[in-house]
Amino acid sequence: MRAAARARTWADGARRTWARVRGADGGGTATVPHVELRTGPVVGALLLRVVLALVGAGAVAVALGSPGPRPTTVLAAALTVAAAAPAFWPRSVAAGFVVLAVGVRLLVAGPPEAWRLALLVLLVHVLLWLTAVAARTRWDTRVEVAVLRDAAPPALVAQAGAQVLALGATALAGGVAAGDVWRVGGVVAAVLVAAVVLVRPDVPWWRQALPED
Repeated sequence: MRAAARARTWADGARRTWARVRGADGGGTATVPHVELRTGPVVGALLLRVVLALVGAGAVAVALGSPGPRPTTVLAAALTVAAAAPAFWPRSVAAGFVVLAVGVRLLVAGPPEAWRLALLVLLVHVLLWLTAVAARTRWDTRVEVAVLRDAAPPALVAQAGAQVLALGATALAGGVAAGDVWRVGGVVAAVLVAAVVLVRPDVPWWRQALPED
């Protein structure tokens, strides 16, 4: 039994040695195929963060323009600059503080006009969405445009619902004029159309095979 086991061990060793020899001269082992990954158009994370800073500053500026007590120039400038903080520290609570500042301003100033509230709802939504994207990137990261496009339709549908709720809240507060209804209605229609346009099927309808009879 020992002799048989020893013979099997020698045979296995000989086979492994022969396999290594064949691999050395290129005759026996399969080469690993070369894999090339192709990506679509990309956008730099730096550009996303610049847009994020502008959106934050814009939200604060729109909120500060609401009717009511005006803050001092120094305080208004400080809040506008601080609104860009989510672009530098997206993983912090900076975005939450920006939303809190906008909410406190509206609470102090009273119900804003319908168009102003609609714009604030849009800007806050974009602020939170871009902050979530920036939190997953570094300054030198490149984000594929297809990733942003795929996430856009659900966000636009949610934005349309938020605009309807904002219009209803403004109406209950008595701050809706006749023209405001049409403006907000136009915004809702625009975002719904954009959501439908951005939804791209895997196979366009003109390339789909017709069903056979």
